[in-house]
Amino acid sequence: MTSAKRRRCDTESGHGGRVFNPSWKTDYFVHEQSNSIICLICLEKIVVCKSYNVNRHYTTKHAVSYDKFKGQFRIDKIELLEKTFLAQQSVMKTKVISSYSATKISFLMAEAIAKSGKPFCTGDLLKNCLKIFCKEICPEKTPTVEDLSLSHQTIARRVEDLSKNIELSLKEKLNKCEAYSLALDESTDRGDTAQLAIFIRGITSNFEVIEELLDIIHMKDTTRGEDILSEVKKTLVKFELPEKKLCGVTTDGASAQTGKNIGFIALLKKSINHEIISYHCIIHQEQLCTKVLEIHTVNFIRSRGLNHRQFKQLLEDCGSEAENVIYFSQVRWLSRAATLKRFWILLPEIVLFLKIKGKDTSLLENISV
Repeated sequence: MTSAKRRRCDTESGHGGRVFNPSWKTDYFVHEQSNSIICLICLEKIVVCKSYNVNRHYTTKHAVSYDKFKGQFRIDKIELLEKTFLAQQSVMKTKVISSYSATKISFLMAEAIAKSGKPFCTGDLLKNCLKIFCKEICPEKTPTVEDLSLSHQTIARRVEDLSKNIELSLKEKLNKCEAYSLALDESTDRGDTAQLAIFIRGITSNFEVIEELLDIIHMKDTTRGEDILSEVKKTLVKFELPEKKLCGVTTDGASAQTGKNIGFIALLKKSINHEIISYHCIIHQEQLCTKVLEIHTVNFIRSRGLNHRQFKQLLEDCGSEAENVIYFSQVRWLSRAATLKRFWILLPEIVLFLKIKGKDTSLLENISV
């Protein structure tokens, strides 16, 4: 015995396989919108587009009250209901657009407040200023301003949402990197809380270089090499960065980071299974060069009476405009700028004097350094 194959309504065209009949509008007070049938009287949606369902809905709920409308009166009533329905839809759509605009403006203003570093309570002041502006220039926009939510709680939530979005975008960009390196800087703020800043530079397969501030970590306890390593590991897990792609690390000269045995770099190299290159911060390299070239050289001339007298005589013989170099000491650190300026003016004479004294001047003569 064979059973008849059932036909699925969703395999046919139209509303579940059926087409809206225009006569239903006059007979049953219904309206077609976005592949749906809406009753113009109670605004209820009729799920199945079928004559039986439409007729049943009208007969059981509205026939007693609306069968009295005949001929042109019935047509006028349908047009009135339809006009009211479309007006309501338009108002709802406008309200949705207005709400979307208010939310977007709220996010943009929260971003501006965060970038300026102003307190979150500034949002209330901005809202009041916008009200004054709209009242004088464009009164029709006042309701939109009223819908703006710029309280300090809202601004805080907006900033938090923006930060999460930035973090997600950065994570997606870094996942495309074939290799990356880190730069760390640890310093103490005025509240004696250690702030560890982690920067990253990565490169994609298309040779696109990405440089970003990866994270700032507040270290309220000890700042030993193992503590820094632990925080860096957590950050790598947070951004889903594989350790095998790490190729280099740059740090400052703090012993907690550059210590031979228990410094951060030493511990990091022990914890991973491949070689990485470690660098010294270029700013600290410049400071070291300054100490060697400027301070040590100047103090070599000034700290010894004979050298000082001979150098002054050399300046007189050369007809130099400057009479002497400025002595530098760590106590008088504010004199560093003046010392460096005078050092640069007298650089040819200093090089000549050091050659006379048998000192190596190759680094001083290399202007490109």
